[in-house]
Amino acid sequence: MQLYIVTWKFESSDDQNYSSEAFVDYVESGKSEDLIDGYERIAWAHTPQDGTGVIICRAASASILFKVFGSWRDKYGMTWEYKPALTTEEFVSLIKEK
Repeated sequence: MQLYIVTWKFESSDDQNYSSEAFVDYVESGKSEDLIDGYERIAWAHTPQDGTGVIICRAASASILFKVFGSWRDKYGMTWEYKPALTTEEFVSLIKEK
């Protein structure tokens, strides 16, 4: 599976406020731990002061990421950016191959 850095941003503060209760329910109900096959969340961090955040995850493909995050985009006006990334070990190995 590929490592990804995923960032999100709310299109407006109204969208962020609207989604807050749904997010609390998502986490407290345990739904946030019901991950689909081909997706593993490693960490997530929220920066509510500007309506953004970051997820570090592994996914089998970008289409899996769309399945994971698409409903949040549709319901709450969030934009998502996916960037493939390397672990430190992978990066060091790549440099040594030169």
